[in-house]
Amino acid sequence: MATIKAPKVSRELFGGVFDIDGAGLYPGLELINFVVCNPDGVLPGANNATLLRVAHDFARRLVHDDTFTEQQRRSVLLDAHSEDAVSRLLRSLELELPNLTKAKSWERTHFFPFTRSLVHWDARLRHGKVTLERRYLRGAGAFAYCVLTTDANQERLNRIRRGFEDLYPAGDSSPLEMLAKTLSDAGFCDDNPATDEIYRQIILPDPELAELYRGGVSNILSHLQSSVVDRVRALMHWTGLWTVLLMTSSASGVVSGKRIGLLTDCAGVHPQLRRAAQRSYKQHVRNIEEASNIKASELGGELSDQQLGKIRGYFGNTAVSCGLGNSWKGRRHLTLKLEAIDALVMAGIPQDGEMEFDRFISDWVYHRCRIVVGREAAQCEQLLTDLDSTIFEENERALSEQMHMAGMLRMYSDATRMVSCGSHR
Repeated sequence: MATIKAPKVSRELFGGVFDIDGAGLYPGLELINFVVCNPDGVLPGANNATLLRVAHDFARRLVHDDTFTEQQRRSVLLDAHSEDAVSRLLRSLELELPNLTKAKSWERTHFFPFTRSLVHWDARLRHGKVTLERRYLRGAGAFAYCVLTTDANQERLNRIRRGFEDLYPAGDSSPLEMLAKTLSDAGFCDDNPATDEIYRQIILPDPELAELYRGGVSNILSHLQSSVVDRVRALMHWTGLWTVLLMTSSASGVVSGKRIGLLTDCAGVHPQLRRAAQRSYKQHVRNIEEASNIKASELGGELSDQQLGKIRGYFGNTAVSCGLGNSWKGRRHLTLKLEAIDALVMAGIPQDGEMEFDRFISDWVYHRCRIVVGREAAQCEQLLTDLDSTIFEENERALSEQMHMAGMLRMYSDATRMVSCGSHR
């Protein structure tokens, strides 16, 4: 049987290309490229994926390229003191990549897109020249962009457009924007808009999951009282987190015919729950592997171990990057870290809204996102035959305490706990 590539299987199984090289926060970074760099405006239409790409190679090489000559640096920066100050600022804006085993190259250096001129595409050196091509922006962000642009709810689509316009105003003249633009202008960019081919090959996901993502993005962008930093981080974490939920849902549907929850250990004090969260992680990995092999067989081929590892690795690395996994290495289990909690709160609750904690955990976190935390979710997943219900009550309480300390939950009384992401944070 002929071997088949992971991108083709991933596209047929999940709708888009989910590859380990594009895992983590890269889907969110790619999505923002599609939104900001389209010369036809914000989310112009379902058939439009035209980009005017920017490399930002001068800034990226400044912080992580030992071959970058002093003459090249001085063509933009006045002296060594300016270079040092700008380099330190740029390092504070980098995407964190804690799973690296060797020194990071400038080609793998990407900045958080906190302002319009920080948005940039993949770039690399070929024969001494900078080129724009996919390396880490593999298509998961294009997939998310497609889900947004095909929204039949015109009112919500317009809200999302206004939210992005507020997040990246065209006339921004902040100090960071002016500095980023100066550095960006010193690098390479497209001469003419380029049409993205991966976008044309995307298959839309299950309508329920598409609605989940669109509603989450709309809510995140509605939080105008939150800082740009908070909204950008939440958007990038929600995009990655949603692709993980999509993978687990699609894979379990193929393997067992039903959507299986992700059991999380938020308390960290019960060995039984920790082992159950580890089993849940492993079960979803097995489902993804089995579903991928089934789809490859349907396509008339088979996946090599390396190609299968690309799909499996996307799930694991994205889960950890977005706060749903505990560790890059060793024994992995599912949990909810602060970045995941923040994304879930902002995606689940609109501006100036609040929700009872019990309903937040039940209706949003479990029934919509299929993340298992409390007793009700455990009962729905038929977990109480093996685990005591008090363990899940403690798990839920630990999560509420973490949210309270982070300013996402208000305690009005022992019986009244309200979740929100208002200005009191």
